[in-house]
Amino acid sequence: MSVLLLAIGTTRARAVCGSADFLLARGVDVGLVAVDAESWQREGLDRRVTLYTLQAGEERHPLNRLGRVVRGVSAAAYNKVFSKLYRLLRPYVMWRVTRAQVVRQVDWSAVEQLVICDSHAIPIGWHLAKRHPGLTVGFELDRTPYADREPVATPTATTAMDSTPATAPTPAPAPASPTATGIDIDA
Repeated sequence: MSVLLLAIGTTRARAVCGSADFLLARGVDVGLVAVDAESWQREGLDRRVTLYTLQAGEERHPLNRLGRVVRGVSAAAYNKVFSKLYRLLRPYVMWRVTRAQVVRQVDWSAVEQLVICDSHAIPIGWHLAKRHPGLTVGFELDRTPYADREPVATPTATTAMDSTPATAPTPAPAPASPTATGIDIDA
């Protein structure tokens, strides 16, 4: 079982890294669809998260190559026209790259949740939800299926001074389920 996170930008990096850490601590495989790996490594994303990067595919896309030609011919034309056009068409380009690269790499029978982590990932999430109608899709990680799992013991590092194991920090408990309201409907 696994969870796939979609985050085109790093605006919500703390939340994405926190969700990934929560899941990894409970033995759940985590994948992240992002533009590039370097920015997520700088943000502190755990190395156990499987990264599916879109940067190389976006650079190879014909619209992006056309943009480089336009910029080479006239920087003013690129800034006035093409950059605005590309901003509108980029969600389409990112979905095409995701479909060509990521969709084939992911084992969809093992994915339990798809989490759309930023607004730029909504088109990709919509297409993936349409392709996999039984998949749970949301804007936040639903922690309730994993709340009852005990965090798995991670390999502990020993300190050089006294060779006692250093313990990993305990993750915060999951919030209470919003469905448990305590209201008796039959009354």
